[in-house]
Amino acid sequence: MSEIGVRVPGTANFREVGAAVVGGYRLRPGYLFRSDALSRLGREGRAALTGLGVRRVVDLRSDRDRRLGGRDRPGADVEVVRVPMLGGSAASFLGGWELRDVYREILVGHGPEIRAAVRAVAGSPGPVVVHCTAGKDRTGIVIALVLLVLGADRDEVVADYAASEGHLAGEWTDRMVRRLRLMGVRPDARLRAMIGSSPAAVLRDELQWLDRERGGVAGYLASVGVGADDLDRLRATLLVPA
Repeated sequence: MSEIGVRVPGTANFREVGAAVVGGYRLRPGYLFRSDALSRLGREGRAALTGLGVRRVVDLRSDRDRRLGGRDRPGADVEVVRVPMLGGSAASFLGGWELRDVYREILVGHGPEIRAAVRAVAGSPGPVVVHCTAGKDRTGIVIALVLLVLGADRDEVVADYAASEGHLAGEWTDRMVRRLRLMGVRPDARLRAMIGSSPAAVLRDELQWLDRERGGVAGYLASVGVGADDLDRLRATLLVPA
């Protein structure tokens, strides 16, 4: 997958989602974006979202994460749809979990939220941004499910997920570490890696688990209540002829 970079000041992991899809269709250009939290947007960042035509933001952060990180600041004309997911939150990381534990909790424990997030993307009145705190865990799962059910190549989807690590390295990860220290936490190597890493093998393993246990992505989404009408709407919203 060729990464489609977009500069939005105040973010570290903002980018357009692009992937080849099958059946003579491709993703609608300039419509689906993913990001880390939008709580640090200033005037330039909001202007960038306006320039992209963003109409809806889907915020996957837990209530606790929003209290710690701050509310989204996308601008007055942008609708914010909150779909809180606990998996992937700071609390999960501090509990000694590994990334695989976080992702399995998202898939197994947050089916209604997955359904709500997919519907929020499908029903967006215009370009849409999906984000959590880092834009890699909760966001990574939702974006992967959306792309794969539309027919995107799995290797490209995994590569898109793995790209987050490069965006989060350095200043963003250092800032998260400082925040944890202010909370009285001393981040060890495991915790620091979880904060900013997005290993391709972890997402690939979870997708293989879905294949074995839930009938693949389509079977999983059906099991959490994403129906045929939802998928038709998702295709109509996100796909255009190639």
